[in-house]
Amino acid sequence: MRQPAGMQKYMNNHYDGMTPEQLILMLYKGALQRLQLVKQAIEEKNIQKRGENLSKVIAIISELNSSLNTDGKDDSIKFLGGLYMAMLVELPKVSINNDIETIERTARYIEKLKEIWETSVMSKASVNAAAKYPSQAAYPRQQKAASKSFTNNYGNQTQARLNAFAV
Repeated sequence: MRQPAGMQKYMNNHYDGMTPEQLILMLYKGALQRLQLVKQAIEEKNIQKRGENLSKVIAIISELNSSLNTDGKDDSIKFLGGLYMAMLVELPKVSINNDIETIERTARYIEKLKEIWETSVMSKASVNAAAKYPSQAAYPRQQKAASKSFTNNYGNQTQARLNAFAV
């Protein structure tokens, strides 16, 4: 579905003002919302709703996986990549067998990853941003330049591809 030009511009500006840490958190939240919609669709026997939301969950997890910086030798990144790949192998099977347990298991993993991200990365990022850019702490929209240059374990910027995952 194509969004009106004004809405598209708003969404782009919204994402441009986010740090990479915020983008990853948004992807986790979007995946959880879509997983809930997939579960509802299975219970309602709504094939179209199940398919649309399952596709978006798979796209979000694919984006999270492709954004990992696999150049290093960090075992936690390798584990995370393996976890994402396991989800990507199992989720397409849901469209055939309507396995709610797979959806619930994936949601538990994503929820745990989101909690870890919030407690370790987001809290650290907000402290670092406040220390590095004290005048921008009160104006998060102005952190655009700072977020463009930031690279973390997710290396690649995901802003350009987020419109496909808008919840």
